[in-house]
Amino acid sequence: MAGLGATNPTLLDQIKATAPDGAIADVVEALTENNPILMDATAMEGNLPTGHRVTVRSGLPTLAWRMYNEGVAASKSTTIQVDESCGMLNGRSNLDCSLARLNGNEAEFRALQDKGFLQKFNNQMAAALFYSNIEQNPEQMQGLLPRFNTLGLSQVVNYAGISSDAASGAEQSSIWFVTWSTDGCYLIYPKGSSAGLTRTDMGKQLVSDGTNDFLAWVTDFEWQIGLAVQDWRNIVRVCNIDSSTMATDETWIEIAMIEGYNRIHDLNAGRTICYMSRQVKTWLERQVAVKGTMNYTPTDWHGKTIQSFRGIPIVTCDALTVTEAVVA
Repeated sequence: MAGLGATNPTLLDQIKATAPDGAIADVVEALTENNPILMDATAMEGNLPTGHRVTVRSGLPTLAWRMYNEGVAASKSTTIQVDESCGMLNGRSNLDCSLARLNGNEAEFRALQDKGFLQKFNNQMAAALFYSNIEQNPEQMQGLLPRFNTLGLSQVVNYAGISSDAASGAEQSSIWFVTWSTDGCYLIYPKGSSAGLTRTDMGKQLVSDGTNDFLAWVTDFEWQIGLAVQDWRNIVRVCNIDSSTMATDETWIEIAMIEGYNRIHDLNAGRTICYMSRQVKTWLERQVAVKGTMNYTPTDWHGKTIQSFRGIPIVTCDALTVTEAVVA
């Protein structure tokens, strides 16, 4: 596991290496403290000004058995190129200078107020990693859910089919197994940028309250980031977990996770993490408390001891909802 950090740098690793000043790294460090997924995700600079072009293998070469003095037809693998785009998320803070002076330390008070923006960036970006759909919102990134949103895909496990409960209504949730690596699934930021995040102190400016102007400290935030899936085989979604029946049907979560675990193509391909909502994780823990299991054991995750499933850390992600539509 020690080598993963070197070969699969996280967003924070990239920023610490490239940020022009320490403030940007401090901002992202604050984000990762509140959003565990950013601590896991591999990040790399894109090869396009607005994203990243990836080459995906679409077919393997053909082989043939032969006898001596017989030839074999030449063949080759086939690939396709896919352009992954970055979304641009912006925010601006206007802090009344008179209010900032009341604290006695304007810089410290400004930093405290900015934390609210950081938390909003955190929440919105985590949700985008799963739910953003560029067909509906072209200004955003393409998240995981629209890529894995049909039961016809081998990497999508139907929990309703395993539990024999009929999934209905927009009250579903999902469990995700995501393997982060530089040639599998990773975050991207535009070519030539500092990990996509900027925090600009605009100084004192006159701003409007809608009627009149007042003097304010202005801080501008911008984060350009996207998601690239180069090898989809190491991502698995367990979908159609109906929140309306889960409280009385706790026996099937582990079975569904076993199904998902065995659909991961290569557990050595990178850093694999299991993400679930707080509600689903609670149901899983209740199940384990009642019946016990050898699949559910403690493990180290970024210096903390958390529970794992067959060695894969189980991480609570509050961006995951229990209001997903049924996957058919």
